[in-house]
Amino acid sequence: MSIVEAIIDTSVWGPILLFVIGVPAAICNAIIFLGVKTFRQSPSSYYVVGQSIFDLDNLLIVLLESIPSTSMNASAIACKLMIYFSQIIGPCAMTFLCLSTFDRWACTSRSAKLRQLSSIGIARRIFPIPVIVWPLVRVPYLIYCDFIPPFFTCGFTNLLFAEIALSFLAPIFSVIFPLIILIIFSILTYRNLHLMTTDNAQQQSVRTRLSMWEQQITRMMIIKTVLNISCTLLRCILMIYTIATLNQRAMRSLNRIYIETLLDQLT
Repeated sequence: MSIVEAIIDTSVWGPILLFVIGVPAAICNAIIFLGVKTFRQSPSSYYVVGQSIFDLDNLLIVLLESIPSTSMNASAIACKLMIYFSQIIGPCAMTFLCLSTFDRWACTSRSAKLRQLSSIGIARRIFPIPVIVWPLVRVPYLIYCDFIPPFFTCGFTNLLFAEIALSFLAPIFSVIFPLIILIIFSILTYRNLHLMTTDNAQQQSVRTRLSMWEQQITRMMIIKTVLNISCTLLRCILMIYTIATLNQRAMRSLNRIYIETLLDQLT
């Protein structure tokens, strides 16, 4: 199979496969954390359900983008809305993942003050913040994205904003900063769990401070976070490479363009 055939197959079947697998998984995830009483009592349930909702939206955006009649190149309105919503949904999902990782770290902390940060009340107050903040932050995408003549393809109409978005907003806020948060708090949470299970002197306080089901949720969240870190890290490497070679884009060979396009689709 040639690279061109791989790109075509990935662009056609990739979104469908992700949608078929991802939608049931996200729905089951939300149902479990809403339906099971012990899970529902955890503050992480708010963040997990929030991430599941935006994961569903993200899968829908990817599927619609693969259909010519609903893609961003279908019309000027579709161009604006598809880019705008794609810039909201991804960061919202990543924000809820970061919040759930932080919550697990606070929940497993030895400090009583830090453990107070993991509560249903705080989760309820924090939950609407990403939903409100990210749509406001991403308004410039709605303003500066439109059809660009003479080919009338969807893109940025303001060169300055295009440079800021591609070189700073996209890599920093969507990939690098969340990745750093996930790595740091995942390591700290794993360290807390390790200390709790190996320090015999604290075993009695562990039983009263953190129930077994909370420990299970924490382990589940660590595994989920590690998988997200692995996928995000690949995307981060590709974005850094793209920014580093931005000045060489006009001199790229056709084969190099095909390879970069395929890697972009896979990550």
